[in-house]
Amino acid sequence: MKLSSYISTIIIICSLLMSQSGSALVDYTEIYDWVEKEPKPSDLSSSTILTNNDMDTLNKWVPPGMIEEFKFPELQLLIQETQAEKPHSSYTLATKNWANTANIGVDGSLNNYTAGQPFSDEQIRSAKSDIGGFMIGWNNIHRWQHFGYQIDIITMAYVSGSDNNGPLNEEEGLLGGGKLDRLLSQSYHRVYLNKLAMLPQNNYKVNLKDSDTRFYKDFMEFLEPRDVKGTKFVVERMLDPHADDQVNTYLPTERRVRRFSAKERADSFMGSNVTLDDFEGFSGRVLDYTWTFIESRKILAVSNMEKEMITVYGPNSRALQHKYQLRDCYVTEVKSIWDGHPYKRRILFIDKETFNIPVSLIFDHNDKLWKVMQTVTSSPSSATKIENSVPSWRGQITVDLKANNATVVRAKTPTLHPVMKPKEIKRVFAVSTLTEGR
Repeated sequence: MKLSSYISTIIIICSLLMSQSGSALVDYTEIYDWVEKEPKPSDLSSSTILTNNDMDTLNKWVPPGMIEEFKFPELQLLIQETQAEKPHSSYTLATKNWANTANIGVDGSLNNYTAGQPFSDEQIRSAKSDIGGFMIGWNNIHRWQHFGYQIDIITMAYVSGSDNNGPLNEEEGLLGGGKLDRLLSQSYHRVYLNKLAMLPQNNYKVNLKDSDTRFYKDFMEFLEPRDVKGTKFVVERMLDPHADDQVNTYLPTERRVRRFSAKERADSFMGSNVTLDDFEGFSGRVLDYTWTFIESRKILAVSNMEKEMITVYGPNSRALQHKYQLRDCYVTEVKSIWDGHPYKRRILFIDKETFNIPVSLIFDHNDKLWKVMQTVTSSPSSATKIENSVPSWRGQITVDLKANNATVVRAKTPTLHPVMKPKEIKRVFAVSTLTEGR
């Protein structure tokens, strides 16, 4: 082999290796630079199909580090028309009725808030960057969510990188390569108790004593495999944003209920590459972070999944095989006020319309990109029927760029937004039910 050919071969091999692991070298300043360089006007139109030959176009709408997941020969990325996602009329009315009453306290707390969207785009843009960041954070917390949501079966697939060409597991929507290390299934249910726009006649809260002190409750139960079956969690988020969550868990091996500490929330959740605080982009505890509004930026996201369930493909089964929309987002930096937190900072892309978080970029203490999280939602099926007026969570992919693995979380059953009566809430979310069958 000629020396020039040998050198060319080495360069190609190094490029392939960098495409798999180089993402971990992305510095947070590169993300800032990318945010500030949004192309105007957009060069994307609906029904466009982008392939591996269109990386120059994709680079404009997918941030550094995340773009590497799209670099494979079989890429077929279909652009979907960006759709308006308006909340239910009750939320719109509450927003109008209580406009300009909420404000941000000296510690970032939300004051004088009743219901609806706390802050307008105009208020966010006219505020200082830290205050604007807190406004965006509180808008995320109080986005339109009805009573919450319920999914009977969610699977968590732990997928590591390998040279297996796949399909890895078609039943679980893993259509590419990689190695399936573990598969868990669980049920999930959240209910909101207060700040409910559709209940003005009851002071915007459910008729329960807990609604005076609790904002919401979560119930999780693991169904499979055998070694985690029966593990349950009840999470109670307080109305007072300074108060600690009450997280109780039942472990069948210990046959007792114990309290989950705040530190454990930042640890690996059930052996995955995510923490309990990662599932909605951040913990939802706004005052646990400093906030900085960076800029507005359009990004490609799966915000109206048309398939029944998530499917992924690519060399390691971690590229979403779905239609993408250009979504206008607030780009916000959050940093934990806890020095011992494993993450130094996150950059959140928060949808300006729904206030969901389609993309979260997580950095280590050297300010290098560590994890990339994408959240998948489906658009409301009806703007008038209240149960169908909420953007529905359908899954999430978290890629650990250091470990070269991913956690693919997907809803296998429909996402429901049921009307919850007080008696049902007491039955489902009581801590005493952790030791009982449902």
